[in-house]
Amino acid sequence: MTLRAHAKPLLAGVLIVFACLGLARFAFGMILPNMQLELGMNATQAGIVGSANFVGYFVGLFLIAPFYAKFGPAKLISRALWTQCLSMLLMSLSANYLWAAFAYSITGFFGALANIAVMTYIAQVVPPHIKGRATGIVVAGIGLAIVTSGAVVPLVEMTLPFSWRISWAIFASLIAMIGVFTYATLKDFVPHHTSQKSADTLHLKDILAYSPFWRTGFLFFIFGMSAISYMTFFVATAVHKWQVSTEISGTFWALLGFTSLFSGPFFGMVSDRIGRYTTLCILFGLQSIAHGLLFLSIPSFWLLVSASLFGFTTWAVPSIMTTLSSELFGSSHTARILGLITLFFGIGQMIGPLGSGMLTDFTGDFGVAFGFSAACLVCASALSFYYAKKVNF
Repeated sequence: MTLRAHAKPLLAGVLIVFACLGLARFAFGMILPNMQLELGMNATQAGIVGSANFVGYFVGLFLIAPFYAKFGPAKLISRALWTQCLSMLLMSLSANYLWAAFAYSITGFFGALANIAVMTYIAQVVPPHIKGRATGIVVAGIGLAIVTSGAVVPLVEMTLPFSWRISWAIFASLIAMIGVFTYATLKDFVPHHTSQKSADTLHLKDILAYSPFWRTGFLFFIFGMSAISYMTFFVATAVHKWQVSTEISGTFWALLGFTSLFSGPFFGMVSDRIGRYTTLCILFGLQSIAHGLLFLSIPSFWLLVSASLFGFTTWAVPSIMTTLSSELFGSSHTARILGLITLFFGIGQMIGPLGSGMLTDFTGDFGVAFGFSAACLVCASALSFYYAKKVNF
């Protein structure tokens, strides 16, 4: 069985990730400068809005396993996307950062349901020997969304008033349409393992007693903390530290998105061959360079290098974590294990933007937070190398 045999569910998966994460979350970094200006937010308040999304995401992780078992992927994902649409329309009406944070937390909650559900679904419908490539293809949806936001947001800004509000409304409308397509497609492809009875055979104490679970979770925590800080403050850093215009920042952002299209498929294939943790070692090492470049006071050309390197390496990590979740305890437990491991990611996502915003306000330098992230990623790379020697995947 090849990837071609699973073309329809894979296309649906790409579009779902494009919507629930790409547009609903990662377009935030592109929209933030104008939003921050109109609402009068400082960096800490902007970090609160970004972290609020992940508070909602974090809460959603506790409910994904029972919801997935009860509703199935088609109903759960489509309804989550439609509710995300409504919350983003509410966010486009925000009068202050507290309103925005509340609406964005709802977006994050349903983003968790849709994202974990689709990654679980893909891990269950494709055979093991192509699982890394399949989940890697799906996360390319993030890159497509970053390219889209990098093109749409500056165009709206140049041509229309209330540009950041209109951008959110446009993205909300796209998410609603993808929800319709999702339901029509996924209901025809049933996962092999969705029964709650199977999940009940694995006890929480057994999961918590298994050291590779904690190792994987800790790596996902570092990734969540560093990657989301980068996505939240990259454009703001380019604008404030290097005095780059929003239009040029949009070009950098689109380049980041374009290179990320190849991240999941390429490193998914690599992980199928050399192992998951060895691949993570390479990815975290390259990401530390991308963050470290923003710490330095160097010509703005290096922003292109940083964005390209970040894009090419970063979005392979969630797909590898999905594959690891199906391999740690078996594919029938994927939804539960991925949900638990993503709790670590969720904590990192909550801490990252807020901590970066506070560091920036305290030091007056956007680069300090990126220097801290680079150091954490070097540690993650070293730990991944060590873990690769301890396990067989």
